This record gives sequence, C-alpha cells and structure tokens, in this order.
Amino acid sequence: MFVFLDIGFTLLGGPSQGPAGRLMKHLGLPLDAKDPLNHLLFDTPLEKPEALADHIARDYGLKKENILPFIAELWDKQVHEAYPLPGAVAGLQRLREGGIPFGFISNIWAPFLAGFARCFPREFKECPLFASYQQGVAKPNLELFLIALRHMGLKPQETVMIGDTYEADMAPALELGMKTIWILTRPDKERFDLVDVLNHQKTRPHQTLASMEHLHPDQVVTLFSPSA
Repeated sequence: MFVFLDIGFTLLGGPSQGPAGRLMKHLGLPLDAKDPLNHLLFDTPLEKPEALADHIARDYGLKKENILPFIAELWDKQVHEAYPLPGAVAGLQRLREGGIPFGFISNIWAPFLAGFARCFPREFKECPLFASYQQGVAKPNLELFLIALRHMGLKPQETVMIGDTYEADMAPALELGMKTIWILTRPDKERFDLVDVLNHQKTRPHQTLASMEHLHPDQVVTLFSPSA
C-alpha cells in the first residue's frame, strides 16, 4: 500500500490566478499563449527565472532585459505566496502515524515546489516526489504516473492517488487501476466533472472528501479491503 498525493490545491494553496495567466496579463501575450506557457512552466526543467525569460523572449519576440524583472518577481512570489491548506499538515501526519507511506505526483514548476519545501520541509526531504517540470511530462499524461510507479517498484493496484482535480488526478489514476480519493478543495472548478460523475458519464472515484481535514488512515486502508 502506497499513497501518492497531488500538491497544488490538494495540500498547498496559492493565488487564484496561475503563473501562465499572470505572465500573459503582464507581458501582453495573446490568449492562445496559455497552453504553450503551461507546457513551458510545467514540462520544462527550468531552475532559474533567467531560463524562463530566455524561452519567453525567444518564443514571443520580446527582449529578455525587459521581461526578466517581472519574471524574477513572479518567481519569488510563487515561493512565498504558497501556504498549507487547512488540514493538510495534520492529514499527512495522520498518514505517517498510521504507518502509511506516501509521496507526491504533481504538476508543478520550480518556485512553487520551493514553496512546498518551505511549508512542508519534512515531507520535501523525506518523501519521494515526482514533479512534472523535473520529469518533463505533466498530468494527465499517464507517463508521469508510470515514472513514479516504476521508480517505486509498485503496481497501480497497490497505490492510491489523492488529488483535487478530476481530469489531472482522478481520470488517469483510474485508467491505470489505482485507487482514488478526490479532494474537492475547489468544487466550483470541478463542477462539470462532478455533474458527469453524478450522471454516470465519468467513472466515480473510490472516495470523495471535502478537504484533507477529513482524510484518515482508515479510509485509505478500507480501499484495499476485499469488499472495496
């Protein structure tokens, strides 16, 4: 038995507008820049703001020296704007006390991962972590899950995926045969998937919780009982 958890808005909160949106607004980029920017942020091993500025300057015909100050500021904000969501610290501690090992599979970029390290220093140091920007692939691509499973020597049926997003967390985990716990931190964002699940148009996760405050080890153990 092993638990994988998403990070952003499962454990860690931040600004309502993501980094791609903030970059687009400040730099005056076109609407169709959002998907390429998200791929750049979450699929590319960029460790410093200068590297991100290089890519954006080249891709959109901008001068690096003009955009670097804002990118450096955004980078720093993403480190310090991150905060633990209610119940997240206690939920992980309950898993630890229950003897349930856990790690992380997350679509995340370098500064927000630094924010996670600041807010969850023990977990960052001790637990396996598979960050999209380090692996070069992001959820819902199954490959990020498969990388984690191969590295840990686990079969999907031996694991649980806990996350706040149906499309990125629940759907690929269910496809692979993992157990699933859907954390509805942002139910309004998930409303269309909720409707599809309720109407039996999408596969129902094994459990659904309002937040990490409601996660207890016995709920994880129950997923592996013969009747589950």
